Amino acid sequence: MFCPKCGTNNGDNTRFCFNCGYALSAPQQPNQQLPPLQQPNQYQQQLPPLRQPNQYQQQLPPLRQPNQFQQMPPLQQAPYGRPYVQPKKSKAGVVIAVIAIIVVFGLLVAALNNGWFSSAPVIKKACVATALDSETYEPLNRVRNIPGTEPTIYVAAYIQNVNQEVSVVSVWYHLDSDESFISDYIYIDYDAWFYFSLDQSEFEFPVGDYVVELYVDDYLEETVEFTIY
Repeated sequence: MFCPKCGTNNGDNTRFCFNCGYALSAPQQPNQQLPPLQQPNQYQQQLPPLRQPNQYQQQLPPLRQPNQFQQMPPLQQAPYGRPYVQPKKSKAGVVIAVIAIIVVFGLLVAALNNGWFSSAPVIKKACVATALDSETYEPLNRVRNIPGTEPTIYVAAYIQNVNQEVSVVSVWYHLDSDESFISDYIYIDYDAWFYFSLDQSEFEFPVGDYVVELYVDDYLEETVEFTIY
């Protein structure tokens, strides 16, 4: 573009002359046909109509009212939430326990008396008698008071846990006179009844109280008492 004032050749898009600063007019552009502007109602017609609030209200289920929760059954509490109640003790169980203790105690006493827990020879069932079984020497009667006219007095007993030969002896004491008598030794090598005796034909029995001690291998094992009247 040439400046109409000084004739300087300027660019096509120059608004002012480079030489004199004259304002140049912008070149006329050919008229272009622009498409007609779309009206807002065109977009409104293309878009689907907006859902109104009442559409959501119709699709959603109605909210539960507070009274609906109040009508529900009450929650069940957990078992551990209940207060602890100590069960009552049965009297029958206490009675059974006491009886069991008594039975066990009785068995222990019986075991000790019978030498079940002992491996050494022990004397059991020692007594005074006036008659014995001729084969087993087991006493046929047991007495505590004996008349002075009785011909023979026996002290019998049972010895058990005999694993080898043992010696047994008896010592008789007359308590009123402090007199004593020692029998002969007998030797036993198995569990059995044995006896010692005093014969009226050999000894005169003074009236009074007597004590007889039985020794096994010179150890005192048992004592019996009787009275002659």
